Amino acid sequence: MTRSQSGGLLALNPEIERTCRQLRRQQQARLATAERIDDHLSSESEEEYEMEGDHNPLPGNQLLGNHPPPPGPTLEYYYTPRVADIRLVILYPRIPANNFEIKPCWIQLITSSVQFHGLKDEEARVHLSRFLQLTNGFKLNGVPDDAIRLHLFPHSLVGNAKRWLETQPPLSITSWDDLADKLVHRYYPASKTTEIQREITHFRQEPDESLRDAWERYMGFFWQCPHHGFSDAFTVGNFYSALSPESQRVIESLCPGGDILTKTPPELNQMISTLSNSKIKYFP
Repeated sequence: MTRSQSGGLLALNPEIERTCRQLRRQQQARLATAERIDDHLSSESEEEYEMEGDHNPLPGNQLLGNHPPPPGPTLEYYYTPRVADIRLVILYPRIPANNFEIKPCWIQLITSSVQFHGLKDEEARVHLSRFLQLTNGFKLNGVPDDAIRLHLFPHSLVGNAKRWLETQPPLSITSWDDLADKLVHRYYPASKTTEIQREITHFRQEPDESLRDAWERYMGFFWQCPHHGFSDAFTVGNFYSALSPESQRVIESLCPGGDILTKTPPELNQMISTLSNSKIKYFP
């Protein structure tokens, strides 16, 4: 069967053609409008860019967000001390008392009577002992003794000793014992111990020296070096051997049968100490 036989071709519908042409014209109008908007926005962007360039001229690398590093410090920065570099070397304990204040008269007393320079002929232990004796009576309600000592002790140092304390690492001293140990360690080296030990072992009574004076001088070495390491037996035996025959006889006269071997080392030590403090003149 042919198409003509099946009913023929469909007739052209003029309404459909008219509708398609309208849709095409609307689409073209929308595209033209979009192009005009894009051109307008691009023009405004260029104008804003030019205006900003007039007021804030920036290098190209900054406009792209690639900012150069800021300039480094000037030489003045490296050659000028800064307050921020100053640090306390002592970590002072917290004081529960609200009225804590170091009395100026205490500082004046220390600076006028107890000073340590760190010189070779000065004894760090002697200085610590005298400082403790002086400040033992300084009391404040609610303030520990060690806190008072930590605040006052720097005033007892001058010269090299003062500079030594100031050059310690920041907040490296945390207690009074820590401060005392570091001072002794700095100004009481191991060679000092060896020197005093040698003085003890080679001790001799001077020709014009009394037994009392010889004993006091001898015991002074032990006071300077409490870590001497000598036994009580060596201490008194070495002293007895260092005496003149006259001084030895004085000690023997106080022992049963005149024999010092009948005494224990502590007994002999105590006997000589008692004689040294006695008003009776036993010593030649």
